[in-house]
Amino acid sequence: MSKELLDKYFKGQCSPEEKLVVNKFLQETKDLPEYLLDKNEWDEAQVANISVAKTEEMFAMVKKHTQPRFYKLGWMKRISAAALILAILSIGLWKLNQNARDFTPAKVQSQINQKAASIQWKSVVNYTEYNQEIKLPDSSTVKIYPGAELRYTLPFGKEKRELYLKGKSFFQVTKDKVHPFVVYANGISTTALGTSFTITAKEKGKFIKVQLHTGKVWVKNIDSAQQIMHFNKILLPGNELVYNLKLNKVKVSNSRIEIRQEYKIKELNFTQASLVDVFTRLEEHYKVKIKYRADDLKEMSFTGSLKLTTSVDTILEEIAELNKLKQTKTNDGYLISK
Repeated sequence: MSKELLDKYFKGQCSPEEKLVVNKFLQETKDLPEYLLDKNEWDEAQVANISVAKTEEMFAMVKKHTQPRFYKLGWMKRISAAALILAILSIGLWKLNQNARDFTPAKVQSQINQKAASIQWKSVVNYTEYNQEIKLPDSSTVKIYPGAELRYTLPFGKEKRELYLKGKSFFQVTKDKVHPFVVYANGISTTALGTSFTITAKEKGKFIKVQLHTGKVWVKNIDSAQQIMHFNKILLPGNELVYNLKLNKVKVSNSRIEIRQEYKIKELNFTQASLVDVFTRLEEHYKVKIKYRADDLKEMSFTGSLKLTTSVDTILEEIAELNKLKQTKTNDGYLISK
């Protein structure tokens, strides 16, 4: 762990991934560097003062040894003054060192552990053979490819929208100029304000790829620890950025990527989702109207996967049967009732 990275951490200048690296180091190490000093301890440190009696005693001693030789050389005055200042500084530093001994690395360790414990992480892993879609709290949607993992902190979107990706995912971002949408993957960050793009960043892959479909994104390296060359690129629709990990090179090309059939979601996954949310998603996908009384559904939830190759009639029929509800087809859609 370098002193420079620790300095950046305590000054609040680290990137999110650098913060994770430093947090892990501080949590695992037992012997923190001696120069680390808690900010509160530093701010509360007082200037060391010397008593009047001690000052007079020191001055008398200096005067005793310098006054008889005053006539010899004028520069002796300057030496005496320097000696006095050095003595005062030495005592001041000794006092400051005594105060610093009260600082314990365990205090910093405890504060870091408490902060880390207060962070709640949400992790979504696609263990299936199909692409899975999830809806984030800010209404952005993510299609997670097989084997990929997406992590983010809760609450999401109130202060920042940051996600960490392993594998491949397609993002459809809800516009929010106040809270930029940032995806971190293998030492590279992709920032968007409202757009759609695909990132491929497999753990043992040779390439990191960012494909922009609509809007605009900002792609740059953020992790110097991984020896990634410095780059800073703005992508426009149709651009594709490929970073070659082996050759340490970046290439941007205009591939004119379209959102093809492969980007369409094949199933919806829910975990303890309210039936109101489930029906809303089905309405969006199948372009149908589903009517119901919210009070009838308020205590009902659904956990499972809905294959979107199945007809909406069959899906609604199964959900209604599971919750002892009635499904009725109407002229403009469906009616769900008790």
